[in-house]
Amino acid sequence: MDHARGWRPPAGVAAHEFLAQLVEQLPHPIFVKDREFRYVLMNDALVRMSGQPVAAMLGKTDYDFLSKERSDFYRAKDVEVFSSAAEVAILEEELIDGAGRQRVLSTRKVPLRDAAGEITHLIGIISDITDLKAVQEALRNSSDQLEERVADRTRALALAQDDLVRKERLAVLGRLAGGVAHQIRNPLGAIKNAAYVLRRRVGEVEPSAFAETAAEEVSHSLEIIHDEVQRANKIITDLLDYARVRVPVRRITSVADVIDDALRAHDVPSTIRIERIVHDVPNVAVDADQLAGALFNVLHNAFEAMPNGGTLTIEATVRDASIVVSIGDTGTGMPASVRARLFEPLVTTKALGLGLGLVTARTLVEGQGGSIRCVSSDHRGTRFELTVPSA
Repeated sequence: MDHARGWRPPAGVAAHEFLAQLVEQLPHPIFVKDREFRYVLMNDALVRMSGQPVAAMLGKTDYDFLSKERSDFYRAKDVEVFSSAAEVAILEEELIDGAGRQRVLSTRKVPLRDAAGEITHLIGIISDITDLKAVQEALRNSSDQLEERVADRTRALALAQDDLVRKERLAVLGRLAGGVAHQIRNPLGAIKNAAYVLRRRVGEVEPSAFAETAAEEVSHSLEIIHDEVQRANKIITDLLDYARVRVPVRRITSVADVIDDALRAHDVPSTIRIERIVHDVPNVAVDADQLAGALFNVLHNAFEAMPNGGTLTIEATVRDASIVVSIGDTGTGMPASVRARLFEPLVTTKALGLGLGLVTARTLVEGQGGSIRCVSSDHRGTRFELTVPSA
């Protein structure tokens, strides 16, 4: 019979003795339970793993030395083996072994039949998969870290590409702006001079020479010419300022002086109240003209955002190793779609304008080693922050 099963014990050794030695020497913990769920056999590997003496387990059930919760779990699996007459697996469970070490085990329980085919016992074979789980966890962590690094590098490359495209677009726009602005400024100058001459000559004509209505119409038309020429000149100035940003010449400068220069350059409407707050901030090493120009553009937008009046607050504070100049207005804010593309050229909410003021301001501030950003914009107003390193 032994030979028919594909094995035979060594000469002079009984089959049951040979099987007992084999089971005892296997590195995997092995146990056998009867239909009363009592342990009737266990090898040395199971004894070492459990930390329980053989006497405490042999002829006993799990409830005699394990917690009720764990014993209930094992009993349910044992019942399933006997009732299904099939293998039942506990693929993964954590357990503290007899030496106090955390282990991860995988157990397979199979039915054992007698010569008549009746299930009399179940055999449990335990595999210690602690090391395997540790390797899997290490691989998973490495994979997660690799994916994170790839994602970081992808984002960095995307940002670098966007920045390159932006700079190339700005460079092309700058070259175009410079050429177009010079070509348009000359005829605008001629129109402005002609309007000035006409205004003067109309003022010299005797009132009787013109009907009163005609005189008013001519005067109104000349005002329109003058205002539109001024508006066009502002657009051209923006183009030229954008096109000819020079390399900054840095000097030690007072932040308060730069703010005052930017404010003085504006004809502040009487309906707008200025709150100027300059704390005890150190000097900065910047190109004062360029930083004042950047502030001028931001202030110009703030004034235009308050056509019916309001309050403009400009404040200088120290933050870490930088000086932060905050400009806030009480206007109506801007749409989210505009704010998302605020520092792109040709993005503006104005009916007339090229949207180059903030683009130029950004270029000027970044030239000082600083940054500019829109901190907030809603129905209560808009606030920008210009940050430059302290000297």
